[in-house]
Amino acid sequence: MPTKLSNAGLFFVIGGLFCLVNSSVLIAEANEANHYIEFYEKWDEDCEEKGGARVFVKNTHQTQIIDLQLDRYFYDVRQAGRSMFPLKPDGSQALGCSRVFDAEQRWELVAASFISEAAAEERYGDFQ
Repeated sequence: MPTKLSNAGLFFVIGGLFCLVNSSVLIAEANEANHYIEFYEKWDEDCEEKGGARVFVKNTHQTQIIDLQLDRYFYDVRQAGRSMFPLKPDGSQALGCSRVFDAEQRWELVAASFISEAAAEERYGDFQ
């Protein structure tokens, strides 16, 4: 004999589906933010003396702030700590020189997600 789904049971099923879809959208948006991050190098007198160039990271999105997490590698060894900061739309941040003490230095993107200005200020304080 078929049983009827109670209102509470129906609410639970619909709520679960909503959470699943909503979390999938958040994951997709976080992954989408990765596509708007670019690393590039520019000539810099200080870095050229060390045999390299200045490394920058840029947010290429025109309207969204992106919250970044970066790891730094020196001599191909991950360094302690993690750089975490927001980047405004179309904004760049200098990271350091590509070479130091005759060794290569690089940064790798760990995570990137869109963040509101209010959330960025709450997390990092006033940012430029």
